[in-house]
Amino acid sequence: MVQAIRHSPSSKDAGTNPIATRQHPAWYDELTSNLAIRSQFVLTGNLRDRYISPDETLEGFLRFDQVLWRLVHSKRIVALLIHDPIDGLRLHDECDARLAKAFADHGIELGQVARTPAALAALQKQITDLRTIAVAFVIDYSSHLMRENEDGLGDLFLQVHQSAHKPLPQRPQQANPPPLRNPTIWITDQPADLPGWFIVDNDTLREIHLERPTLEDRFGFARTLLPRFPEKTVLGAEETKRLLEQFAMRCEGETLVAMEAIAELAVSEDMGLAQIPDAIAIYRTGARRNPWKSPVLRSRMSKARDILTKRVRGQNHAVDKTVDILMRSITGLSGAQTGHRHTRPRGVLMFAGPTGVGKTELAKSVTELLFGDETACHRFDMSEFMEQDSVTRLIGAPPGHPGHERGGELINALHKRPFSVFLFDEIEKAHPRILDTFLQILDEGRLTDARGVTAFFSEALIIFTSNIGMFGDSRAQNMGLNVMPSDPHAVVVTKITKAVQDYFRFDLKRPELMNRIGQNVVVFDFIGRESQRMIFNAITQRVLDTILDEQQIVVRFSDQAYAQLEELCTQHVFDGGRGIGNRVETYLINPLAHEIFNSEPRSTLTIQSIDTEGTKTIFRCACDPDSAPAAAQRSRRL
Repeated sequence: MVQAIRHSPSSKDAGTNPIATRQHPAWYDELTSNLAIRSQFVLTGNLRDRYISPDETLEGFLRFDQVLWRLVHSKRIVALLIHDPIDGLRLHDECDARLAKAFADHGIELGQVARTPAALAALQKQITDLRTIAVAFVIDYSSHLMRENEDGLGDLFLQVHQSAHKPLPQRPQQANPPPLRNPTIWITDQPADLPGWFIVDNDTLREIHLERPTLEDRFGFARTLLPRFPEKTVLGAEETKRLLEQFAMRCEGETLVAMEAIAELAVSEDMGLAQIPDAIAIYRTGARRNPWKSPVLRSRMSKARDILTKRVRGQNHAVDKTVDILMRSITGLSGAQTGHRHTRPRGVLMFAGPTGVGKTELAKSVTELLFGDETACHRFDMSEFMEQDSVTRLIGAPPGHPGHERGGELINALHKRPFSVFLFDEIEKAHPRILDTFLQILDEGRLTDARGVTAFFSEALIIFTSNIGMFGDSRAQNMGLNVMPSDPHAVVVTKITKAVQDYFRFDLKRPELMNRIGQNVVVFDFIGRESQRMIFNAITQRVLDTILDEQQIVVRFSDQAYAQLEELCTQHVFDGGRGIGNRVETYLINPLAHEIFNSEPRSTLTIQSIDTEGTKTIFRCACDPDSAPAAAQRSRRL
């Protein structure tokens, strides 16, 4: 059993002890002030944590049940009975042990397990009808009652509801009487786990939500954990305070129980207080090795521009800005100007510009650069998330709906690979509700799915891609395009950046999301003629290598045929690299497949000329099998 964590400050620091001056959580007063007028309480939220003692004796931080006992005892309730489906009925260990016999005299046996709703209803009635003993009855894990959906469940809540409204005889005369009714306290995951009719408009019931610890709570608790760290060097008072504040700030959103686990992990890994950030990262990701601090990554970053431009051609400006942002991510300076940089993602980029110019390819290249494995890129096509209900795919289906137990795709992906890149393609196609999910990720660095599982994005890189800004409001000019291939790069950057900002601020009315992205909009340019040629050469060579590997056939081109094919495949600048790939499929792969089908293995196929008639492609080829006489020239129309 975990005991209270005690902290006895010396007289020197008693005046600055955070526990001595700490304000109690709001739910303390909410519960105690309602005990006189309510007989039912539904407690939800942060229920299994540590809390500052309600007493003024500097007990430190206590378990939930210890705090609950002190609160009800302060209102002259002398016993706290707790029932759960496993251990059955028990008397809180800080209550007077002699009360066990008193309960037995009233037919209430400790240790009994109410295995059916009817048995629980009878037990609840026995306890709450007692007039000689002021007792609070806690029904723990009550969410499981509804999930089991047993017969008689409705009668249980109906009886409890009726009993709460019936008059009761007065208690025996006392100088300071306790509340008239013995309260029932339901411990639930969420209020919706109990019947709606039982919760709503029930004047005898009070819903109380227990919040997560504040920064003040976390700092006070960190002070109590300080003796656990065997520092190798003596730290001054100011440095110790700074490190404790850092501990508290980096644990934003965590429970005090989690902070205790982080401290234990640090001690087990022989980490001092100064290494707490590393212990937090291990606790959240489960990985001791941090790729962001790898010397191999730092070595690769010195050659980052060369590595990225090998795969993404003709986008030198976009590559340079991407490298600048990655440098901030690796050095831990992303968001250094804000107060939440420790919890936010390592970096955020938005790739914007014409279609097919390498935005997705650069995202994959960045993944390979950072983590040495392109599969560390989790790609989500936002065209699949255009409906409002599609948000359930990311964060999971609500309780009671099919697939709830599987969780959400986004959080599951992060748990599998916390050090990774999340690519959200064509973000403008997503439903606005999806964008609200991204706001939480970018602002707080975490996301909780429908199961209550929280994932942290503090070690992930977020990349959005978008075609926003490519088209204007009218087709009367420039074919409806907002930017043209002839525009200088600076003009393209200005126009597209403004279009992206206007889209989030005015069209979506979510300027806060644009503020989180900030100046990290990376604008791609149209592919120039030289870049088109490099992309065409790379794609064509890939096709020829595949034919050689699969069919053992060498394909060659005459200079005339290769020039003809290049002209056919690079004639439309607006389609970008993806358009070149599509035309290579039309003008090369499709007709070549027929030629290869009729060719002998281990032969050489020479394409001498290419012609087109409408949608038909005409190859004039010569096939030279290694072990057969040279074939005559032939023409095949496809």
